[in-house]
Amino acid sequence: MKRSLCIALICLLIGAMALAEVPRLSDDLFVSAKQAVVYLASGEYERIVTVLPFSDVAPGASEWESFSANYSNLEDVQSEYSVGFWTGTVWVIAVPIQAPETGDVEVLALSSEDGVNFNGYRYATWAQIEAAYTDSDRVLWNVEYVGGTPTLIAD
Repeated sequence: MKRSLCIALICLLIGAMALAEVPRLSDDLFVSAKQAVVYLASGEYERIVTVLPFSDVAPGASEWESFSANYSNLEDVQSEYSVGFWTGTVWVIAVPIQAPETGDVEVLALSSEDGVNFNGYRYATWAQIEAAYTDSDRVLWNVEYVGGTPTLIAD
């Protein structure tokens, strides 16, 4: 009995330590990431620099301008949906450029080691993001995308 109790306590402590190592994800990162997509689409690269909190040296306006060439269509971007997920080492905040109806929708993905500041960014597709957050045990939707058309039901 003592041995079983000891093993259970050890497992509980290991689980608690694993949870303690994951930094809390700030809601502000969702807000700034979605705003960055709007600025990226409008060509306001200097404003991206001011809206995204980077822990180290932030990419400059010219870097954001060069980065925007990755996207095939920056017209009519959405800024409602975003998802955050833990990869085991960093949080990733992913903002799809359009509603994520298909896997080829382009995404701005920003990474954060501390949950408060960004430390990296990359281009991705929605299929890549879905595959990554499906494997994550910590997924937070700022506003979850639910595809389809609404159905009205009379009372």
